[in-house]
Amino acid sequence: MKRLKGKNAVITGAASGVGRAASLLFAREGAAIACVDIDAEMGQETVDMVRAEGGDAVFIATDLADPAAIDDMARACIGWRSVIHVLFNNAAIAARGEFEDIKLGDWDRQMAVNLTAPFLCSQKLLPALKAANGAAIIHHGSIDGVLGNPTLVAYSASKGGLQPLTHVMGYWLAPHGIRVNCINSGALRESKQGIPVRLNVDNRAGKPMSDVQRRATPMARPGFVEEAADVALYLACDESSYVNGSVVTLDGGRTGLTPGTF
Repeated sequence: MKRLKGKNAVITGAASGVGRAASLLFAREGAAIACVDIDAEMGQETVDMVRAEGGDAVFIATDLADPAAIDDMARACIGWRSVIHVLFNNAAIAARGEFEDIKLGDWDRQMAVNLTAPFLCSQKLLPALKAANGAAIIHHGSIDGVLGNPTLVAYSASKGGLQPLTHVMGYWLAPHGIRVNCINSGALRESKQGIPVRLNVDNRAGKPMSDVQRRATPMARPGFVEEAADVALYLACDESSYVNGSVVTLDGGRTGLTPGTF
């Protein structure tokens, strides 16, 4: 039995990384997919990959830093399907830099894409999510949003906001049958299917996991984008029907340790 048979899902950041992995996986599990991304070429490539496997998908080009574009995206999604069962707020951007060197424009764009967009996408798609009589919203957070990464200042701050947002949305939306949860991932750098990972410059350059990160991770390896997609699928389907307002950590054990004690 396919776990998302007959359901409709909206996935942001669907052109690459976890978004593409989730689009493929959700479609294989029976869902129709609205692939949302700013990159039209790679977003359409994700759609073509889903369709090549017999799945149902559409691409909706959206700059998630622009509230007006999110309004347009929500209208397009609701025009595509009046009932939305799953919203995966996966899209994110990250830029490295020292605190004193961060420009306000860079700060604002990371806040807009990583934190404001999940809020707005959820709010604007709410009529279609309510119509499902049982829906799931999934935010893609980061362990950097809990601990803070000194080289990713704006990214850490923006991802940090997703955790309390998950809790309060879980409270407000539960009466409508909508569960809200978050995945806090660590170093997702690889793919079992050759899916490109493009979160930051290091990912796009194909740089391996650093020795420091590897030593800090008990499993001593980076995560696969498919592993995050697997967790998202669990949170999207009925198997997690009593999971709400929760944060699932996916980091190979990295945040389970006290730094500097071993």
